[in-house]
Amino acid sequence: MSVIKSQQKSPQSAVSRWRLWIDGCGGFLLVTGVQCSVGGLSRVSNADICVQADWPRFAGQIMRQGADYFWQGQSSSDSKTLLTDGTPIPIPGSALMTLGKPSQLSDTAVLSLNGSHRFDQHVDGVVLVRETVLVGPGSDCHMRCRTASDRAILQLKDNQWYAKAGLLGDLQQFEVGQRVLIQSLAMTLERA
Repeated sequence: MSVIKSQQKSPQSAVSRWRLWIDGCGGFLLVTGVQCSVGGLSRVSNADICVQADWPRFAGQIMRQGADYFWQGQSSSDSKTLLTDGTPIPIPGSALMTLGKPSQLSDTAVLSLNGSHRFDQHVDGVVLVRETVLVGPGSDCHMRCRTASDRAILQLKDNQWYAKAGLLGDLQQFEVGQRVLIQSLAMTLERA
């Protein structure tokens, strides 16, 4: 295992964030980039992903290398830890956050919280986007909408979102602030 120096989010960070609201399903924070910071919620927190918990403002960072995700704690002496599907993120405190990779077809991962803790901005989950995101009722979907009867695929290309119905649908541009209906799924995307 190698050790990397911790860095707090800087203005030059390559992380982009959006909120996706899905009718009847909930809200999700979509985070892009190969490295994002994680921390507790405070008035001065500048972490990319904030949790309402007894965590430090900067608890560490999640890094993606190819298809793999790694955790690096806040201290430069913390070793880099490989995160696999279902792995709890090793952050001391009362909140338990896990990383999931529900689909073999996408390197996108999902962060979820157990118990009474919540993500900032009233979202139900955080999606670490790597090009393609699956939405629908199946357990292989990144955003699982159990009451939906259809699936949608979201893709991020050149900082622009596109959406289509299932594998065979045609891609349509997904504009920020506009409600999009893809079969039985109604969604609205906004900047976070």
